[in-house]
Amino acid sequence: MHYLTAFFIAAVLSLLLTPLALYVSVKGKVFDRPGLRKIHQKAMPCLGGAAVAVAVLITIWLIKSLWPGIFHGWAGKFTTITFGGLLILGVGLYDDLKNASVGLRLVFQFAAAGILIAGGFCVTILPSPLGGVFELGLFSIPFTALWIVFIINAINFIDGLDGLAAGISIIVAATIFVSAEASGEGLIGLLAIVTVGALLGFLPFNFHPARIFLGDSGATFIGFILAAMTTLGTMKSIATVALLIPIAALGVPIVDTFSAVLRRTWRGQMFYRADKEHVHHTLLTLGFSHQGAVMFLYGITVFLAILAMLLSLADRRLVSILVGLFLILAWIFFNKWQKGRD
Repeated sequence: MHYLTAFFIAAVLSLLLTPLALYVSVKGKVFDRPGLRKIHQKAMPCLGGAAVAVAVLITIWLIKSLWPGIFHGWAGKFTTITFGGLLILGVGLYDDLKNASVGLRLVFQFAAAGILIAGGFCVTILPSPLGGVFELGLFSIPFTALWIVFIINAINFIDGLDGLAAGISIIVAATIFVSAEASGEGLIGLLAIVTVGALLGFLPFNFHPARIFLGDSGATFIGFILAAMTTLGTMKSIATVALLIPIAALGVPIVDTFSAVLRRTWRGQMFYRADKEHVHHTLLTLGFSHQGAVMFLYGITVFLAILAMLLSLADRRLVSILVGLFLILAWIFFNKWQKGRD
């Protein structure tokens, strides 16, 4: 019952707050303006992510107040997520307003990752392709920090078409919710269903043709929440699929981000330099419509999520090998497309 309540509270709050964010963005002239590396042709309000973030945080604390006994012992985790999330939201809003430097954004992102790690969010194990788990030991902290920052930026990188980042994040969060419920991980389930609700309340304003964007603040905040859920899951559970299921569901942004970083590095460019060669740009070049490209990537994400859930019931070595092979083949496939364009 508390999950259903949390879902509706987050959805309604987001549905009510997004028009307010739209009004403030227009009045304050906070726009994502067109550019050579952008798809949209006119200046777009970009404070939608603030509405999503506020809806998520208010709902989490409201549910905690309404049912204090359900998540007994998790108060510190709520506080950790709130402080880290506000830090990411703050630097994201500054970026939306003033175009913050990459260095500044990374400093704050690693600081937010540090807050999570200090609060007990940590990837301590990884699935082994040979079965069982691989203990990270001393590498746990640096791996966790890099993972969190990577996911934050992966969601931001994929936010290039109307409704794309929000929709993919909904699918990922829903997948994490199902996985968390199956594992009995209540806090992760709550975070996931609240994230789904908040994004569903926002999506009608963001789907093509969009009236408002998530902005860097929203995309990075959602990436932070998703990263927090995956790191908490591997801390609490010894199941080897604890990280593989969200990794598979995050397959599109993960492959896209790896491809972008390697592509730019190979060309001698800075890894953060923007371009129009992300997977969604490639689909548009191949003749997909705006909505068609978005729905295609939704479909791939759903397929990966379902595949991961089904494989979690199978031999764990098979899970590791198949997911890894898929990510490698997808990366090779998209790079061949891009080389063909060059």
